[in-house]
Amino acid sequence: MLDKIFLFIFGIEWFGFGILGLFFPEIISNLIGISQTSDIYINETRAWYSFFTILGLMSLFSIYRVRLRKKVYLTFSILMGSFLVGRSISFFLDNSFGTGTALIFANELIVFVIAYWRYTKRDFIF
Repeated sequence: MLDKIFLFIFGIEWFGFGILGLFFPEIISNLIGISQTSDIYINETRAWYSFFTILGLMSLFSIYRVRLRKKVYLTFSILMGSFLVGRSISFFLDNSFGTGTALIFANELIVFVIAYWRYTKRDFIF
């Protein structure tokens, strides 16, 4: 039951943000405080948010497809872990730590901790 709750929350969060960034990259950019600085900005934003949309869908599908759960948790662990490392390096190198980046970091940390915890759980039923 706990997995269904986590996977539903992850699915709704990432699918929602994914759809928003995929179809409305300017809105998502304004929401998270990113400004356009190159010609491939919209293309790159849509590419990333397409991944987030698919990851959200995978999370929602894994509520009913138990065999998919471990893969979803592993994917979230790798993605969030990578983001956390990158943000930590950025905080150190460019002094970019602020309220907005702290909130994003906290969200990613929570998702990482939960996903890693559930991924390493030995009682998965396959």
